[in-house]
Amino acid sequence: MTVLQSVSRYRVWLWVVAVNLLFASGGFQADGGEIADLHQKWVRPKAVDSNKQKAHFGALGNPTHGVTEIGLERTACHGTCPIYTVVFKADGTFRYVGEDHVTRKGKHTGRVSPDQFNRLAEYLIESGYMSLDATYDLPEVADFPTTYTMAIVDTKRKLVKNYGDLGPIKLWALQQSIDALLAEAEWDRADGAVSPPDKRP
Repeated sequence: MTVLQSVSRYRVWLWVVAVNLLFASGGFQADGGEIADLHQKWVRPKAVDSNKQKAHFGALGNPTHGVTEIGLERTACHGTCPIYTVVFKADGTFRYVGEDHVTRKGKHTGRVSPDQFNRLAEYLIESGYMSLDATYDLPEVADFPTTYTMAIVDTKRKLVKNYGDLGPIKLWALQQSIDALLAEAEWDRADGAVSPPDKRP
């Protein structure tokens, strides 16, 4: 074995040791910005309950939320409000119909990862969506769009009408979360391929 080979093997061994030490200490930590710096300076670290976090991570792959569909529909207003409908299924597939003021018009299909659907489903359940009123409306005003949401949980269908975002803030947050999931979606193409997500900045 030459000296060069010995040095190369030694460098590889050092690299392996360094990586193992990093993972043993909690893994790689990315450098952060202003808020990450504040967190490091002001937040006192607490012991992490790894069993609880492992259970939560495992639940994403074996969900118990009972949600099989989540849908969103945005309607017209006196302006250029986007008009579309999207329905996600638990397997990650979705169907979409874009009508006006949207990038994609007509009927489309695509997919997101089931893990992404499960996170959205968990939020839907934890936010108390199933106990919301069916209608939030203000008939005296006719200038705002209406957003409809839908979920099927344990075979029970829930529908909510939210005119002008008059509903509770957690309903608005759910609507935004559904849109965010749509922004992460891969879209089926006519040629059988998929197009990348329309990620928002």
